[in-house]
Amino acid sequence: MLNRIVFIGDYIRAELSERQTALETREFLAAAAAAVQAHQCGRVLVVVTDSRPLFKVDEYGISAYFKALAANPAYRVALLSDAGEIRASHEYIALLASRQRAQVRSFSSEPDALQWLVGS
Repeated sequence: MLNRIVFIGDYIRAELSERQTALETREFLAAAAAAVQAHQCGRVLVVVTDSRPLFKVDEYGISAYFKALAANPAYRVALLSDAGEIRASHEYIALLASRQRAQVRSFSSEPDALQWLVGS
């Protein structure tokens, strides 16, 4: 697994590639959450490439993050991937997040993702 998390000013860019396991997902989410806390920035662009799609959200520990996101309406997460299967899993994750009232959306275009994330 490769990941890179960078604070850009208006948002945090969290890149993930070659993720295969639930443990790797939990490690990535913990690192992204630590960056949010360290920079006091609740806008996160998650870019996923060359990874397995996620459909077992509870197995990957994502549900706990939805609750934290929903607790602060200023938090937004844009999920970005150009791969069809990953984008489909992102759309599923965004649907589950919306049921918790968390602001999470899936995108296939980085300009669109950034517009929603920091444009308004």
